[in-house]
Amino acid sequence: MKKNDNYPGQEHTPKLSIVIPAYNENQNIPLVLKRYAEVIGNLNAELIIVNNGSTDDSQEILDKELKKKEYAFAKTIHVPKNIGYGYGITAGLQEARGEIIAYSHADLQCDPLDVIRGYELMSQKENPEGYFVKGKRRERKIVPQLLTSCFQVITSTLFLKDFNEINAQPKVFHRELLERSKCIPLDFNLDFYFFYKAKKEKKKILSLPVDYVDRKYGESKWAFSHLSKLKTIGTFLRYIFLLRIVGEKRAFNYLFKNTTENDS
Repeated sequence: MKKNDNYPGQEHTPKLSIVIPAYNENQNIPLVLKRYAEVIGNLNAELIIVNNGSTDDSQEILDKELKKKEYAFAKTIHVPKNIGYGYGITAGLQEARGEIIAYSHADLQCDPLDVIRGYELMSQKENPEGYFVKGKRRERKIVPQLLTSCFQVITSTLFLKDFNEINAQPKVFHRELLERSKCIPLDFNLDFYFFYKAKKEKKKILSLPVDYVDRKYGESKWAFSHLSKLKTIGTFLRYIFLLRIVGEKRAFNYLFKNTTENDS
């Protein structure tokens, strides 16, 4: 994993760290940086864009864009090989220095302003470490909403807790939760894991109403075909049943141990 060393914000500890995984998002990267510059303003925040094993020219674009003074709040981490969505986010989380941590997507379906809104919502609390902020999408198409509802029913029944809008962005939480999270999945199950971990650690869940928009460039990395959707659903069901039956450490080892060993 390679980091950029020319990061002018390193001498200041940010209050907020935002992690954005990007896999083959070369057209979206300039838009992501521009929008985050607009919404961050003078906020003491850092943006960590993880080039998660892209096979396009994402790294070249990142290197070029991050030379601009207006993006001094941002840095990039290069993961040479795409192992998974969760692996990419974890790589960014390991470099995050803020007290409050957030992550979202690079496709701009979730407005970066929602990340700042989530941070502000948490910052208003006397004990922010006791809260977990997550997006809640307002209007959705029928098929995605049905799928989300099915996930909600299954997980809520299995764990006897209310899990709604599991994959909605952004996610915002105190770094104390990150320090307690030792078995983060390497794939899309990371979203459920942090939600589950927040519930397990008795954090109060705050839902942030958000509006999702269609991608301007590129395609979904998990929903680009019926087969990819079925595969993701199957992986999710396998993970949550393992998590419920054998616990997070054994579930992680069963599903990801060989991957981490091969990568080391």
